[in-house]
Amino acid sequence: MDAFLAAITSYPGFLPSVLIGVLLVFWLLAILGLVDFEHFGPDFSADPTLHVEADAHADAAHGGMLVALGLHRLPFSIVVSTIGFFWWLLTLLGAQYLLPMIPGPVWLSGSVLLLLALAIAVPLAAACVRPMQPLFDVHTAAREYDLIGRPCTVMTGSVEEGFGQAEVQIDDGTPLRIQVGCAQPNALVRGSRALILEHDAARDRYRIEPYAGP
Repeated sequence: MDAFLAAITSYPGFLPSVLIGVLLVFWLLAILGLVDFEHFGPDFSADPTLHVEADAHADAAHGGMLVALGLHRLPFSIVVSTIGFFWWLLTLLGAQYLLPMIPGPVWLSGSVLLLLALAIAVPLAAACVRPMQPLFDVHTAAREYDLIGRPCTVMTGSVEEGFGQAEVQIDDGTPLRIQVGCAQPNALVRGSRALILEHDAARDRYRIEPYAGP
């Protein structure tokens, strides 16, 4: 235990350990429904309204390495968390077994280790999370006008004007999670029933209101 504490509080393990701490807080807030993990950070996915022949251009402009590794269609938070975990793990292992064998100042060898661990962590993370991509594919079957007037169930701890998620059943019975918003104050919490009123195309968010029906 003492060796582990020393590894995460000294250079170079300290830097990825700070990132892991931030990510743990983020996911705790996500579990409590206080942040939206699917739409946190930049969106590198291509615009679904673009034609197929334009996808490659959109990907090249927005995704860079993430596109090349097939990570651009996954939530940014999941990508960063997976890369961060492997970066942290590889850095600690390298600090434990490699740095003692490398002569020279720790700051230099530690910096090289950080870069090397990150370079290995990115493709390693890609191999682990790429199979999850189908779970986050956009459902194109349910269009805006199909959802207006449908009841939904709130999935976040609260709903604000620009924050909230809800789940709605589409025609084939498949649950579809959508971004929602509601004027405050309101009594909407996780598990509350609500009615979809309209779609804000500019923000890609549905306006809802409390609903007591079936």
